[in-house]
Amino acid sequence: MAAYIAFLDLKLAKAEDFFFSGLYKLGNTTNKVRSNVTTVNVNQIPGLNTLDISIVRIDYAPYGLNAPHIHPRATEILTVLEGSVYVGFVTSNPDNKLFTKVLNKGDVFVFPQGLVHFQYNHGTMNAVALAALRSQNPGVIIIANAVFGSNPEISDDVLAKAFQVDKKIVDRIQTNF
Repeated sequence: MAAYIAFLDLKLAKAEDFFFSGLYKLGNTTNKVRSNVTTVNVNQIPGLNTLDISIVRIDYAPYGLNAPHIHPRATEILTVLEGSVYVGFVTSNPDNKLFTKVLNKGDVFVFPQGLVHFQYNHGTMNAVALAALRSQNPGVIIIANAVFGSNPEISDDVLAKAFQVDKKIVDRIQTNF
């Protein structure tokens, strides 16, 4: 991978630093959540450094989920290219208001920076979406992975109390991560 490019020194840049090929490829959705995100950010295109933009392709098998997550450094705008996708985000405390919409081909939805959001293919056909993010490195925190799959693990006592469930349920969930 080429070093990140500072636009004050384009003498060191080459065309490959501004190029990515592969968003036409179907992502592998044979996983637990039945979706795949192909990321194109500053790690794939060094020339994005300082440009505050990136893009992802999301492939959803039938009933595929892009699990609840946040982008700590970016607002996201999603466009459905194929299929139908149920999307939503939750505002922050104290309201925790849920905003949802079913999107069809050509529909667009915005997820504000830092809010928990998701996409779910509720149909029986594959779906594909493209999302632009307002950061060359938006970051992603998948909520379930962060909470139940941390290393080292968050204490069962903490999680049981936070989710108001028995510790055995927390243990069972943690084994999935």
